[in-house]
Amino acid sequence: MIDALLGEDAARRKTALDACEALADHERFTLANEIAVIARRTADALAHADEHRGPTTAHAAVLGRAALTLSMLRGEVARSTLIRIAEERSYAVKSALARALRETKTAEGRSVLVYLLSDDDAQADAIVAIGAAPWPEILPSLIEVAEADDRAARLAARPIARCGATAGAAEANAAASFLFEQLDDDAVVIAAADALVRYGAAFPGVEEQARRLVKEDNPKRMAGLCLLAATTAMDAATLRALAGPKRETDERLAHSFLRPLRADGGPKAREAAERTWRALKMA
Repeated sequence: MIDALLGEDAARRKTALDACEALADHERFTLANEIAVIARRTADALAHADEHRGPTTAHAAVLGRAALTLSMLRGEVARSTLIRIAEERSYAVKSALARALRETKTAEGRSVLVYLLSDDDAQADAIVAIGAAPWPEILPSLIEVAEADDRAARLAARPIARCGATAGAAEANAAASFLFEQLDDDAVVIAAADALVRYGAAFPGVEEQARRLVKEDNPKRMAGLCLLAATTAMDAATLRALAGPKRETDERLAHSFLRPLRADGGPKAREAAERTWRALKMA
């Protein structure tokens, strides 16, 4: 089973992971100990290769599979092994752990991401991993990290919005409050608006924030315009009028903001981005 769990064949690995769910407690414990030994050795090998600028891809892949397996086996052996690896190893190791634990749903896997969230080197990787499948309890930690600096705020904007959109009213209000604050920061406004258009268009107060922003200069006006397109049925002529003179439009900024929404946003986000783009081009 270990060969299947740690091998490159994705189909065999999925079958083996599914089989782990049916193991008795003592079998899980035994397998977790065996995988833990391999994980520690692989982490050491990856750290050594990274330090000496050697090849790291194969070590990172095996470590990632071992980490995911441990998180699914659960238990104290899994949790303590993963945390110890995260504490003691290089950035390459921490990054591999974060990538492997994207979308994890176990307490053991999530505890590692929470730990990495407080690690200066791996914080960005942890935010991205958490953003793949955020859970309600992580929201306060994400907001705390995001309030520390602009880069973290930009990275955490989508996870925070997604968390608020998929949890209860308290989480939605907390996410909205944080993101509304970021709309006043020129360094973060585009990331915050992107997150709101994708996941938070239904948050209370978004339309009011959008109407406030369209009275400002770019990039805030552009963000407000897209938020209005996402939250209202405002006609094209009104959007064009709010867009302001075309000479005031920064096309590079418009591309960097709207292109991702047009490419990989949900249907409503794509529609809002298209309406905004047309308004900016025709103003």
